[in-house]
Amino acid sequence: MQRKFILFLALFFAGLTTCLAQSSAFNGTYQATTSTTAAAESNLLDMDDNNWSLYADEENKLYYVDFESLSMNLSDIVVRRKDGEVVLQDDVFELPVNTIYEIDFNQYGDGTYEIELRSFTTSLKRSVTVK
Repeated sequence: MQRKFILFLALFFAGLTTCLAQSSAFNGTYQATTSTTAAAESNLLDMDDNNWSLYADEENKLYYVDFESLSMNLSDIVVRRKDGEVVLQDDVFELPVNTIYEIDFNQYGDGTYEIELRSFTTSLKRSVTVK
């Protein structure tokens, strides 16, 4: 009986230690991610208002979509001109969830574009002006 009790206590403390270690590892990872995101926001224009992040490097006509800050898994990205012409359509479902996707507007020229992020259940749209 005493052996069973000691075995139970040993397993209980091993499980407790494992849970606490995972909890503290999660907190450390979250803080590192937060500080990295803050550094990126200070360098790039943050346009986050629909629960997704789009960062602009207007000097080089580049826009970045941060998949990690999205609350959904994307299936594809579509970029349209103001007149509705599709200039970019890319299937991004196979990309990792921590991807930073780059959209280079140098090849499309100046103008107003709509960036649409699609998942299987919803889509988010953002209008951008490239000068």
